Formats: sequence, structure tokens, C-alpha cells
Amino acid sequence: MSNSSSPKDPPGGNTFSIGRSLPIDPKLINELERQTYGIANDLEAMLRNLHSQMFEASVLTSASFDVYKQAVLNHGEVLKDASNKTRELIEMCVRLDKEFANVQIMANNIKSIKQQVDVLHAAVGK
Repeated sequence: MSNSSSPKDPPGGNTFSIGRSLPIDPKLINELERQTYGIANDLEAMLRNLHSQMFEASVLTSASFDVYKQAVLNHGEVLKDASNKTRELIEMCVRLDKEFANVQIMANNIKSIKQQVDVLHAAVGK
């Protein structure tokens, strides 16, 4: 770049030229540089915001995995407890069934005794 006046440059030397290209106004370069800094600052702010949002999403995702893990563990404990209670209920039903078998035998014996008493009563009552 040249900042000196040449016969092609307007008076005052306020333009730049590169080789055989057209002269460039320094105000235009300054404005372009100002806009470039503005865009760069906006991009930097946007990337910081994106980084912050990604970090927050990562924290929330991690927390959701922790909640899911705890829910699975709790669900497993509930299923284990329900399974144990079901097993206990089945064992109790088996015991009751055995006890009722004895009660059924006793009931049959009582019926037999009652029939014998009725027969005896009928024989005495004649």
C-alpha cells in the first residue's frame, strides 16, 4: 500500500492503491474494519451464549440420567419387594391349604360321628 501522492491520486493523499487497482478510500476501510469488529464481537457473544446453553443442557442431561438411574433402582427395589411379598403369600396359601386339609378331614370325621349319633339316636328313640 502506498500513502504518498501520485499523479493518479487526488490531492491530499487520502487514498490507498494496490498495484494497478482502483484507489480505496481510508474511510471505507475504517468503516469495514469497524463493522468487522462488530461482527466479531457479536459472534464471540453468540458463541459464549451457545457455550453457556450447551453447558446448561449438559448439566440437565446429566441430572436427568441421575434421576433415571434412581428411578430404575427404586423400581427394582419395588419389584424385588413385591416379588418377596408374593412368594410369602404363596407360602402362606400352601400352609393354609395343608391346614384346611386337616380341617376337611376333621369335618368328615365330625359328619361321620354325627351320622353315627343320628343312627344311635334313631335306634334309642324307637
